[in-house]
Amino acid sequence: MKRANLVWFFFLLFLSAPCLAADPISIKISLDRTEASMDDTIQMGIHVSGARTSDAPPVIHGLDVFRVAQGGSSSRVEIVNGTYRTGVEFTFFLTPSKTGTFQIGPAEVRIDGKVYKSDLQTIHVRQQDSGGNVQTKTVFLSASLSKDKVFAEEQPIYTLRLYLRRQATNISLQLPEPENLTFTQLTKPREYEGVSNGLQYRIIEIPYALTPFKEGRHRIDSARMNMTVSEPGRRSGRGLFDDSFFNGGLFSGGRPLSVSSNVLELQVEPLPLQGRPKSFSGLVGDFTIRAGIEPLRLKAGESATLTVRVEGRGNINRIPDMQMPEMKEIKVYADEPVLTPETDAAGIRGSKTMKWALVPEKEGSYTIPPLTVPFFDAEKGQYQRLETKPFHLTVLAGKENRSVKIPIGESATSGLSPVKQDVKEIGHDILPLHDSIRSLGLMQGGQNGQEGTFLPWIILIVPGFFYGSALAVLRIKKRSVRSVHAQKAKKAAGKAIRKCRLEASDAECLILTVRDYFNDRFGLEMAAITADDVISLLRDKGIPSDVALKLSSFLKQLESAVYTGHDQAGDQIGTEIAACIKQMEREIR
Repeated sequence: MKRANLVWFFFLLFLSAPCLAADPISIKISLDRTEASMDDTIQMGIHVSGARTSDAPPVIHGLDVFRVAQGGSSSRVEIVNGTYRTGVEFTFFLTPSKTGTFQIGPAEVRIDGKVYKSDLQTIHVRQQDSGGNVQTKTVFLSASLSKDKVFAEEQPIYTLRLYLRRQATNISLQLPEPENLTFTQLTKPREYEGVSNGLQYRIIEIPYALTPFKEGRHRIDSARMNMTVSEPGRRSGRGLFDDSFFNGGLFSGGRPLSVSSNVLELQVEPLPLQGRPKSFSGLVGDFTIRAGIEPLRLKAGESATLTVRVEGRGNINRIPDMQMPEMKEIKVYADEPVLTPETDAAGIRGSKTMKWALVPEKEGSYTIPPLTVPFFDAEKGQYQRLETKPFHLTVLAGKENRSVKIPIGESATSGLSPVKQDVKEIGHDILPLHDSIRSLGLMQGGQNGQEGTFLPWIILIVPGFFYGSALAVLRIKKRSVRSVHAQKAKKAAGKAIRKCRLEASDAECLILTVRDYFNDRFGLEMAAITADDVISLLRDKGIPSDVALKLSSFLKQLESAVYTGHDQAGDQIGTEIAACIKQMEREIR
């Protein structure tokens, strides 16, 4: 009874709300901190008082040096001392891209056709925290090198470790792009538990082989990881009628976070000139060679196969294609070399297999000379030479070419040609052969040879007709159910690609185009789409992570352009989104 009375009280309170005094419309910006490092994510709130809705999302000035991610929105209604208060709040997450002091605002919100402006906020962004401070955080990223001094094309291991004390999803990585250095991922990310600075962490480790192509001192800038991290649940005391659907559920579970690794330096020494073989191909690492020939005894005109395999760890793409020397009385036919690369946690390894067919033309004894491959052993700091052992072929006299005749029957022994004999009838089949349905006697009529009943035709045709009709109906039904979605999905892709090319740089139109494409392609009914939605949806559909992350990155750029008041994004972003959609369609099919 008390609950029913309470419901009626609130219902009457709503009816009387227009009679209560209402607050004027005002806009305010809030930041969860005024100082931040390059690793921090700043939470920004746009608070609108006096209205529960806006005509469009807010436009915030001064965000050019920040990456902007939408965090959701919520509305509220409060009645305090007879005053009726309404409001809407928009949440954004800002990740700085440079250091300095920046002014954020004003934020502009359009309500009932009128634009309202907010106040200004100032924030100071400093460099990322020093190592000691970083390791006390709940999330941080570290980078390390197995060696900080190497020779040119020697491959040290560059390892990234993400330390987590909170749950993280939608993790993406941006590697540095130093000149004359390349990264090769060695294994899939490895996850394990570990301790750092006395604290327990979940660690995600990714190893890369780092290949330097030029001597000198190289700076390896910070790697960056973007993710969504969970936050402890927080209740807001704004009011009794807060819209909990938008304020919780979808958006309260996490916030975007970007972390950067430490900067590294690598000293690359040139390969020594002293002792360098003339045939040196640039092969650096640790290698072995194996060789064999089969058979060692053969007849003239037959072939033997020489197989040489060079394998080891290092820059295997530099293993040269060896050349067989010219040999008298032996023809040499080279096969296509086969390079087999492999990776493991210790680096890049692999092998190169080369084969030759050797055809001696005359009998005798032949020596196959050794083959050599020079390489630079980085651990020993000197050049080494791989060499096969010589092989000795014994060639016997070959058979003379003779035409061989195959004997047929007794004539082969008598030397006489076979005599053709007449065909004799030796018996009859058990049952006679029939070449017409009339032979069955079923189609014969009465005395005058008139045609009889068509029952046999009916027996033969009618079951097949009914079976074919039923099969056709089932196929048509199944095809109609599938074709509706297939045709809609196919049209959705073409429509989205055309719009992306037409609206090549209109940020808001491109966001709507991507949303409509996902709704039509996958049968969804989303009112809006975010970068995180794209990653989760595409991964569920089996789309490769690199495609999902690329499209997610484009959406983040578009969102940033919209929320900072720049209607136009990059000139080529529409074309790039269209290319992503094409690639997704190929993967789905």
